[in-house]
Amino acid sequence: MHLTPLEEDRLAIFSAAELARRVRAAGALLSAPETVALVCDAMLMQARLGGGYADCVAAGRAAVREADVIDGVRDLVPEIRLEVLLEEGTRLIVLVDPLGPAPDPVTGVEPPA
Repeated sequence: MHLTPLEEDRLAIFSAAELARRVRAAGALLSAPETVALVCDAMLMQARLGGGYADCVAAGRAAVREADVIDGVRDLVPEIRLEVLLEEGTRLIVLVDPLGPAPDPVTGVEPPA
């Protein structure tokens, strides 16, 4: 089987996210790489299911709560940048403070920290 570089990246993210799901299911807190993998996997899956930009952002923000991570991970992961393939083409999604409060759904403005 021949995979493109994009498909290889997707497979690596999925594998890391599966490991993170097992860690979380065992009751352990998530590390920074595990957190990033889960957030990215959620956004990529939402895009694969036909979701739009806002849907992918919402899926990424919902993937991991601050209570799920080791102390200090929020500081280690100030933002996550991921290219996703949407119906209109490839878009860059930037989640600032992915473990923090979500932006206001009407204005799109993130609440102050």
